[in-house]
Amino acid sequence: MADILQVKDLKTYYYSKTKIVPAVDGVSFTLRQGESIGIVGESGCGKSTVARTIINLLDHSYTKVEGGEILFHGQDMLKVHTKEMNQIRGKKISMIFQNPLSTLNPVFTVGDQIGEVIRLHNRRLSKKEVLDQSVELLKMVGIPSPEARVHDYPHQLSGGMQQRVIIAIALALNPEIVIADEPTTALDVTIQAQILDLMKKLQEELQMGLILITHNMGVVVRMCERVLVMYGGVVVESGLTKDIFAHPAHPYTKGLLSAIPSVHSDKEELYSIPGFVPRFEHPVTQCRFCNRCSQAVERCFKEEPGFYQVGEGHESRCFLHENESGVRDHGE
Repeated sequence: MADILQVKDLKTYYYSKTKIVPAVDGVSFTLRQGESIGIVGESGCGKSTVARTIINLLDHSYTKVEGGEILFHGQDMLKVHTKEMNQIRGKKISMIFQNPLSTLNPVFTVGDQIGEVIRLHNRRLSKKEVLDQSVELLKMVGIPSPEARVHDYPHQLSGGMQQRVIIAIALALNPEIVIADEPTTALDVTIQAQILDLMKKLQEELQMGLILITHNMGVVVRMCERVLVMYGGVVVESGLTKDIFAHPAHPYTKGLLSAIPSVHSDKEELYSIPGFVPRFEHPVTQCRFCNRCSQAVERCFKEEPGFYQVGEGHESRCFLHENESGVRDHGE
């Protein structure tokens, strides 16, 4: 299948009076039609900034895109005017946010909020046609009695049903790409599983591209064909999900996988990666994980590694693999 989205050497920086923080510092990936990609990492690694840059939902008072391209069917989204971007956002590329209570408006019914998205992109529809489409969308995402629920307010729905409404809004215009930013964080484990199964089912049926932002490696293996592991604003490992879970190459990825609870483990305490994600300042001149890595050597504190190929389509940003293959810069 053809690539529908190409992100090339994307750089998004945050600015304060005294600092420049490279929140995203040279991220590249492609997304094909119907493909699902996971972007995983701890809070502060830059994964949500990647998502918001793609659909231009940045606060430009302190954020600036310093380089790169975001090609949607060959058109650079970074050069699109605001009016045109408003037509693309929602209709071609939509986003599911993690907290439905902060996304849904409490003073409007769910039908009104789904209908608003439909009307914005098709003003010729009658009120009845918009209502009928809203009911169909609620039915599609598995909400019982959609003819009645379409008139409910968000507070009348459970957390799981609220998130289903958010998914219905995201799918209202049959987008080509859906970006889901921690879509199940606010839900309990049972409801999380239901929402993830629903998203996977709809993604496969509608042949949408899915970019799933998460800190949960278990969610990635359930949902995604490929995965990007981010740390400190860069991708430190990328490849097929099955390959990365079977043969993790980067020390950070190994740490994330070691922290997953297992019913087969006899350890009394869960493993956690020592230390915390630092806030880097531009320019970065070292391996971003070296301060937390038990395998770091002197070179790691003085030089940032490029990508090394450790398998077919499997790359790791770590000097440990320098002798295994050639190296490429992250911007290539």
